[in-house]
Amino acid sequence: MKRAIVIARKNAKAFAVSSDEAIPFSRPLLRDTHNIIQRFVTGNDVFILMACLAIFLFPFKVLAQEQQQQQPQQLPQEAQDKQEEALEQLTEQDENQRLDYDNLVDLANILSRHPINLNKADQNDFRALMDLQLLNEIQINAILNYREQMGNFISIFELQAVPYLDVPTIRSILPFVTVTTDIGATRISVSELLAKGDYTLLMRGSQILEEQKGYSPSDSNSTSRYLGSPLNLYTRYRYTYGTKFGYGITGQKDAGEQFFTGTQKQGFDFYSAHVFYRGNGFIKNAVIGDYTVNFGEGLILGSGYGVYKSSYITSIKNGGRPLRAYTSVDEYNFFRGGAITAGSRHLNVTIFGSYKKIDGNIVTIDTIDENNTVTSIGGDGYHRTESEVADKNTVTQKAYGANIEYTKRTFSAGGTIFHTDFSVPVEPTYQPYNIYAFRGDQLNNYGAHFTWQYRNFNFFGEGALSDPGGLGGITGLLVSVDPRVDLAFVYRNYAKDFYSAYANAFGESSTNTNEKGFYSGIVIRPARGWELDVYADLFQKPWLAYQVDAPSIGTDFLAQLNYRPNKIFSMYIRWRDKSKQQNSTLNDEPLDYVVNTEQQNFRFHLEYKATPSFTFRSRAEWVFFKAEKVAPAHGFLVYQDVIFKEMHFPLQLTGRFCLFDGDTYDARLYTYESDVLYVYSVPSFYNRGIRWYLMARYSVTRGVDLWVRFAQTYYSNINTIGSGLDEINGNTKSELKAELRLRF
Repeated sequence: MKRAIVIARKNAKAFAVSSDEAIPFSRPLLRDTHNIIQRFVTGNDVFILMACLAIFLFPFKVLAQEQQQQQPQQLPQEAQDKQEEALEQLTEQDENQRLDYDNLVDLANILSRHPINLNKADQNDFRALMDLQLLNEIQINAILNYREQMGNFISIFELQAVPYLDVPTIRSILPFVTVTTDIGATRISVSELLAKGDYTLLMRGSQILEEQKGYSPSDSNSTSRYLGSPLNLYTRYRYTYGTKFGYGITGQKDAGEQFFTGTQKQGFDFYSAHVFYRGNGFIKNAVIGDYTVNFGEGLILGSGYGVYKSSYITSIKNGGRPLRAYTSVDEYNFFRGGAITAGSRHLNVTIFGSYKKIDGNIVTIDTIDENNTVTSIGGDGYHRTESEVADKNTVTQKAYGANIEYTKRTFSAGGTIFHTDFSVPVEPTYQPYNIYAFRGDQLNNYGAHFTWQYRNFNFFGEGALSDPGGLGGITGLLVSVDPRVDLAFVYRNYAKDFYSAYANAFGESSTNTNEKGFYSGIVIRPARGWELDVYADLFQKPWLAYQVDAPSIGTDFLAQLNYRPNKIFSMYIRWRDKSKQQNSTLNDEPLDYVVNTEQQNFRFHLEYKATPSFTFRSRAEWVFFKAEKVAPAHGFLVYQDVIFKEMHFPLQLTGRFCLFDGDTYDARLYTYESDVLYVYSVPSFYNRGIRWYLMARYSVTRGVDLWVRFAQTYYSNINTIGSGLDEINGNTKSELKAELRLRF
């Protein structure tokens, strides 16, 4: 056995030295760098920058050469790129959804301060890296198998010897893992758990500077106005002891909502609180307050980003932690109550219950018997006008369920039961497309899920039933054919009457209903620094859909060529072609006929770290949209980013200048923008104009950080911006945002 370990590690050394991108791997250097890394990832004064603002690659060679220098860490560029594309794709899919972004930022920050010990972690520990979409199950099992066969890791650099882990993947997880044989801290006292963690207080305010119609004096044409001020306020307090224990409270007021006055005498419009515990014994997880659950492929219950189509071809399998504290401000997609996961090494049971008030559009059917229904539930969380306030908390939702899961190293299977009860029946207004939509005051979901890895094949799937309603199913396969080739396949079939209130599975649309499709993708790494990502997705809607008054079909193709020869330069070229059917805009009849539409996007993206302090990012993107019997629409966007970050200097600057020109809304483009901590921004661009922003982060002192961001959009071809109460009488829209974080 020892001889096998020596041979394997000699091979690892040979592999590492053979590439400029490789991590230095030698015994004397391992001993020294092992001590450096251990100090680097455990010091309280190093990871001072939150993961969501990261823009620099993790300097592998600096770690190996500058042994006495401790440097602050940020999310590696590979991980940052994944996060940005996820937000772009999900926003394009549904502009109105609010993602649980805060939770993932918190997780990245906690793991950077308290990294996962490669010599002690099990599959449950690595699920946090699945939440961040940095590892898949094949890679996690490869790490565990390597440790089992070769013994404990000597250094994190040894990850290069693990099958299915390439250098970009290793670089992306490096800030979140460590290697130590210290077992003295395995037992933690209650007093240490409750008092020796990290405390964070964060406050944020933002406002649109131009006057919007909703804040102007009412006129004869419209008396509806926003009740509150245009100031958006947010505050949160949180305590965490690594990933083991935490509690917190969050308050938020949207622009236009009242604050300590009128209908909001309690202050913020939305409050959220939680207490969370993660154990290693019989009790695995427990939470009181607000939380989310995530089982199987997310077909019944899914949280976080979920899974989606992107240039990260193999990111099509749901995973991650099954039970999570809720820290975001979406006012619907969470549970309020309690949940617990308990069990043995291989068998775990999760039980959860929830009771909360949600928004609903009340309609009175019988005024004598007071029979009410709601046409919709959930809403967008805004309570700015009298009508929006009237819909607030009008429905009581009770929900409870359970999941049982059997898990071994390469196989797991489980079942889920979920019941939802509404105090008022849900009766959407009848339209041809929604006659199969959920109606009633009770909903039951039953499902089973599995995942099985055989060598380099990872099979997974989930089937579910909604009562009332139909069936839904998804199954897929991930294959690591070779260190240079990966394959991905997914088939889904969601019946037109299948419904789950918290589904978040893979699909073309954000609702997992009325859809069939087959997805296939391939990743090819032909040479060092080069990668080709390609996918094809064929889908159909067996029944009518919103703005599609007939069964329809569609296709989605993407090809992206990436080139990253070193840590300071990267670029990619992307082509995407998406065809689907929608109602014709030329027909005035009650039922429209559908026409074929096609959208093609071409993108060129480049990033260059010119000096240790300056990074430049450039992007140009074109979009072409064509619908039958309608003139084609075109869109164009180009931007330049400049990022300044000097090591050991308290000020960090990020700026962008963007030009855009889009003929119509159909020719719009989306792009991710850097924002203050816990905030993401993915605006859409059409019409013609200029967009720029400047953001500064200043570390006042250790534990005190200040962000200030100013963004402005100027349109050259329109004189009013927005619509309804958000309308601005002018061609300029400006936003000022400030945030203060205190850590102690």
